[in-house]
Amino acid sequence: MIEFITIVDHRRKKIGLKSRADVHRDGDWHETFHCWMMDHDRLLLQLRSDTKADFPALFDITAAGHLTAGETVRDGVREIQEELGLELTLDQLTPLGVFEDVIETDTFLDREFAHTYVYAYDGEAFTLDETEVADVVSVEITALHALIDGTQSEMETTSVISGETRVVTKRDLVPHPTNYWEQVLAGVKTAQEERHD
Repeated sequence: MIEFITIVDHRRKKIGLKSRADVHRDGDWHETFHCWMMDHDRLLLQLRSDTKADFPALFDITAAGHLTAGETVRDGVREIQEELGLELTLDQLTPLGVFEDVIETDTFLDREFAHTYVYAYDGEAFTLDETEVADVVSVEITALHALIDGTQSEMETTSVISGETRVVTKRDLVPHPTNYWEQVLAGVKTAQEERHD
């Protein structure tokens, strides 16, 4: 079944529908849902399944996905249940903003307006869709920030599922642009501070 996505202009005004493959081929702007989960001073990353067509076996946003034709951001929350098995509502998430997330490879141009949220993870058990997600790991937010800004060449992650540790470099991350990472990390830091007030 072909998945259709609403394409938008640079002001996020809807201008039509296209298949997901055509959107990525042509580099059309479209809208996505991103949810980052934080656990006190740590951030959770998903390890994408090694069978994924795009960026297999790389670490990425805790849960994310495209908004298909006719969906709203509230519908995007389904990604959390589909990928991680947690039933959450949009009201349980803290909005960070809508960030531009542009990834260009040899085969596609993905230009997203990402509706980005953070969730205060409370130790809930994950039930992973293994066709999508191979693992969920936690990393110190400060270590991730140092990896992104280049002051550190590697960081240690710990699997939330198995407890195993693994050293990760920037090459192990989905190549989101630096400004996207910086906006997410700044938003997460603000959310942390508000939780501690």
